[in-house]
Amino acid sequence: MGFYDELQTLLDVVAGRVDQWIAADAWTFEPGSPAAVEVTNTETRADGSPWGDRPVRSVYQLAQMATKYTIEMARCIAVLVGVARPVPAIEVLTRSSLEAASIVWWLLEGGLTARQRVCRMQLLRRNSAVEYGRSIVEVGEDPAIAGAESVAAVAAYGQGLRLAPFANNGQELEGEWRPGYTARVKKFTVDVGYFGGYSIYSATAHAELAGLWRLFPQTTTEPGQPLIHKAGPDPRAAHAAADGALKSMMGPIERIALLFGWAARQWADEYDQTIDHINRELGRLKT
Repeated sequence: MGFYDELQTLLDVVAGRVDQWIAADAWTFEPGSPAAVEVTNTETRADGSPWGDRPVRSVYQLAQMATKYTIEMARCIAVLVGVARPVPAIEVLTRSSLEAASIVWWLLEGGLTARQRVCRMQLLRRNSAVEYGRSIVEVGEDPAIAGAESVAAVAAYGQGLRLAPFANNGQELEGEWRPGYTARVKKFTVDVGYFGGYSIYSATAHAELAGLWRLFPQTTTEPGQPLIHKAGPDPRAAHAAADGALKSMMGPIERIALLFGWAARQWADEYDQTIDHINRELGRLKT
């Protein structure tokens, strides 16, 4: 197989493994794990009844959804890589995958209480509701279609859990602050050792001049003529984007595994083998 075929295979193989790890039958936590402690919290609702496990499990489900999103992005990237397409589309998908991964990285950060974790999800929900509501108005639809994901409904849910009202224009809740998109992704990329990619891919996603130039990596010279730039694939950039897509899948898995206590499972050996496989293949394919 050639370079692009092997890079495609790597993405597909890892996506398949991560998909199995977060499948419904595997989405459980071990006794004594931090997650097991969080779901047995002693928080009470406004009516005096216990929270139970559902508010915390909802946080975990959001993390599962975001991780599934990174898998889908990786599979789409693999298709483009396999046919050696120019990198702009690949980079835009990688950027989106990094965004999703950063949600999991922030939401499932270690050392949080159940209440703090639910507050973080509430901050994400409120921000989403603002954007969703704006879109509904712009297309002339009935605001009621937002259902439980309107700003008012999200606030009411928090009140029902006896959470404090949102503060600072909806950016803070009981001492938890929602980081901006860029800050959140930069924290994730620094922590996993993936430097510079998000800034480069943002230029591509926003069609900045620097991003547009990434469509034209090849130059040819005709006798007596100026340089001619042509659209084409860029193996170095494709390799870097694939690295970002792989980290977008494996980063969330690291957070999930620590929270769910998966180190006690046989799964831990497969995780280590997957990390080794990724590092070995990326090193071998680096051009």
